[in-house]
Amino acid sequence: MAQRLGFRHLDTGAMYRAVTRRFLDAGCAPSPDGSDSQQKLPGMQAVLAGMRMELTALRVHVDGVDVTDRLRSQDVESRVSAVAALPFVREAMKVLQRDVAAASPIVAEGRDMTTVVFPNARWKVYLTATAEERARRRCAEFLQRGREVSFATVLAEIVERDRFDMTRKDAPLFHDPSAQMVDSTSMTTEQVLQRILELVRDGKQASRA
Repeated sequence: MAQRLGFRHLDTGAMYRAVTRRFLDAGCAPSPDGSDSQQKLPGMQAVLAGMRMELTALRVHVDGVDVTDRLRSQDVESRVSAVAALPFVREAMKVLQRDVAAASPIVAEGRDMTTVVFPNARWKVYLTATAEERARRRCAEFLQRGREVSFATVLAEIVERDRFDMTRKDAPLFHDPSAQMVDSTSMTTEQVLQRILELVRDGKQASRA
């Protein structure tokens, strides 16, 4: 979508995974359920304060090191929701995301883009699919990278992450009524692109009401 519009792409999920990866490497990442977040808070705050993140075309660098290929590991996947629920992490990422958007037009993807980070975005889309379909796609993605994970395991992780993200206190996931809903369950990638491009070309801007 970003390529077709000539915009920059901002993958905010990769940003949170990069923070999670850095916390894991530093030995201060919270457990998957976040039960020890308060205990590990000082360590995480110190690591984040000294962390440098750079976003380039489809790559993420942390402290000068390309970590892109380490962001989809199981330990990152299992903890990213707990990290993303931390208010100090979300605030730091929001500032960085808005700085990126201030530099040039972007296509941003993320679970709080239309509700918190860019509530006044010109076009807002709530892109969804069933948990089963998302698990199927994720398993196929893993296979392409040479990693085989059971469908049941991936599905359980997706369902749990949805539950966690929808019930967190800070910036929970929900459908913003001003965002156009696009259910991609039975759609191809090209069909999804065409549907969203139609919204852009038809001038169907998000309601500011």
